[in-house]
Amino acid sequence: MNNGEIQNTEFEKQESFNQQINFNGSWEKKNRSITAAAFTGLIVIGAIYFNVQSILMAISISFYKAIYPFKFHGDVFDKIREAAFYLKTPILVTLIITEFLFMMFPTLWIVKKWHTTDIKKYIRIRLCSLDEILLAVLITIFSLPFCYYISDLLVRSLNIPDVFKDLGSEVFAANSSGQYIFLIFAVAVTPAICEEIFFRGYFQRTLERKMGVKSFILTGILFGLFHMQPLSLISLSILGILFSFFYYRSKSIFPSSAAHFTNNFIAITLLFTQANSSKIGILLSGNIPITIVLISLLISSALILLYINKTRQNFIV
Repeated sequence: MNNGEIQNTEFEKQESFNQQINFNGSWEKKNRSITAAAFTGLIVIGAIYFNVQSILMAISISFYKAIYPFKFHGDVFDKIREAAFYLKTPILVTLIITEFLFMMFPTLWIVKKWHTTDIKKYIRIRLCSLDEILLAVLITIFSLPFCYYISDLLVRSLNIPDVFKDLGSEVFAANSSGQYIFLIFAVAVTPAICEEIFFRGYFQRTLERKMGVKSFILTGILFGLFHMQPLSLISLSILGILFSFFYYRSKSIFPSSAAHFTNNFIAITLLFTQANSSKIGILLSGNIPITIVLISLLISSALILLYINKTRQNFIV
């Protein structure tokens, strides 16, 4: 089968998924551009999310400082590091609120109003095999050494001051078991639900109807850009492409959500345990032996091929 026949088969299979949905939303009834709907939704929800988050962050920090007054010491960098540590709670609470109220709910509203009342079908909240979810998790795990290595390589090449590298650690590192559990919910569970519904469930799902396989690459890159972390842009985009690939192949949101949760959970756990293990510190810093990086890449590549074979039934008419 040549490339053209493969693309036609994928398109026909995708159409069979679409035919199960009643497209009764206002955007669909007016036959407007589906690609325009995807980008309009991305821009509108993104603007709402970031602007509201900034406002709520300022308010919550002000209240927190009024209840728990403290003073910052040292130079500018020390003050930045101390602020990230002491303001961890209002930052995380704001993150949870904005992701659910100003990312997930607006996404669901747009799907219902613009596209269809069959929200679950559109977003692809549908069961898939446990093997697909497990493979997505394993691929993510074995891809992390490469992602950490690339991020560290970029940071070292740009001679970035340690204070900027440590900011994320100050905010997302738990100091107790209770805080660790809270961080799992805030940084692993919440994005695995809200960001997946937004990026994969709406943006990629809508874009896929016109762009097909290309949609997951574009979605992954925009996912990396959306996080506004220049030092982690490459690794975040790689992971975003992986998550989008899982969603595209499985026709279900669960593998990408599980992979997203796994990545964030591992990062939180490494930060929580690095003080007690030098090996963990080496892994998190990105100073990983190149042999381990290459071996992990080979394993993840083999698992990706297995995943493609496992999800092949989704592309058989």
